Formats: sequence, C-alpha cells, structure tokens
Amino acid sequence: MELLIGSILAGVGLGWIAVPHCYGMCGPLHISVCALNRTKSFTQLSLFNFGRICGYTFAGFLFGAFGEFINLGPSRFCCELSIYPIRGALLSLLFPGVTIIVVGICLLKRKQLKLPSFNWLSKMLTGGRTKIVAGGACTTLIPCGMLYAAFAMAVGTGSWLGGTIFMLSFVLTQTFFMQLGISVGHLFGNNFKNFFNTSFPWLCILIGLIYIFIFISKIKPI
Repeated sequence: MELLIGSILAGVGLGWIAVPHCYGMCGPLHISVCALNRTKSFTQLSLFNFGRICGYTFAGFLFGAFGEFINLGPSRFCCELSIYPIRGALLSLLFPGVTIIVVGICLLKRKQLKLPSFNWLSKMLTGGRTKIVAGGACTTLIPCGMLYAAFAMAVGTGSWLGGTIFMLSFVLTQTFFMQLGISVGHLFGNNFKNFFNTSFPWLCILIGLIYIFIFISKIKPI
C-alpha cells in the first residue's frame, strides 16, 4: 500500500511539474490533432490522449519491471542477501539518480529544451480511431528530457506495479491539464514556460541527487 500511495503522489507531483514544459514540447502536436480534425477535434484529441495514457502506462510497467529486476537480480544470480550490502540500498534507486542528473547536465549544456520533430507522427493524426490512438501511444517514443526523467523515476519504484501506477498518475495529471489548456486556451504564458525551461535542468539535478542520497543512506554494512 505504501508503494502505491508513494507512486501515485510522485506521479501526480511530476505531472503537475510537467504541465508548462509539455505545453511547449507537445502543445504543437495537440494543436495539430485539432487542426487536422476540425469537425470532431475534441473527440479525436481525446482518442489521441487515450493512446498516450496507454503508451505511457505500458512504459511504466516495463521500466518498473526493469527496476524490480535490478533489485532482485544480484540476490538471485550473484550473492546471498546477507553478504550483499548494496542490495540493501536498492539498486533501482541509483539508476534514476544518475540518469536524471545526466539529463539535467545535458540540458544545461544545450541551454534550452529542443522541440522534437513530429514528422513521423503526422500520418497518424488523421483517420480512424485505431490510427489516432496508435499515434498517441507512439508519443511514448518522443525524445524528451521530462519523459526520460519520468521513465527513470519509474525504474526507481523498483516494482512493475509501482512503475505502472507512477506513469499512469503522471500521464493522467499531465493529460488533464493539456487537454483542458488546448480546449479552452493556453493556461500558461510564455514567461512562465521560459522560466520552467530554465529551471528544469536544475530540478533534474536536484531530484537525481535525492535519489542518490536515498541509495547511499540504505547501504547496509557487511
């Protein structure tokens, strides 16, 4: 139960943080869905976001399972738990710590968040329901620093269930405000989005350091 509550709170928290970033990164894609389906824009946008929810949630399952394997692998294939102190630190915590710090450093070097190209998705934004839902699911593959950070945190749950719930909470929170914003107009001005783009790399580094600190604090002496 603690794992589920923690995953939900972390996912919702990151989803809130992601909203202004996602307006800048994925907002044009959402607008394109509406523009290409003017007669039924809300329905098509809802289907597109349903695909995103499915894709992100499945990714959470995969990354959470990877974190669970990292935690259990050494104890099953390498060492006994009693003589393996790093196992006590939960190796899945180290992965997101390092990954998110790397993401933050890369963004600092670039000085700005690069907008991904959506050309490969353009053919999936019109047509039947299956096609547009599949297009939404494919956004899971978009290169995005925030998304990479979310995937790393899903690994950090150390559980397939925790990763699934974390990504579901993340994408539901993010999608609600994305669809609301696109439907009624932008909720965040450019100044706020620019501030977030500037502070996001430092936020990544801070979150990464927290994960590494938790990892170190859990190391058990032999």
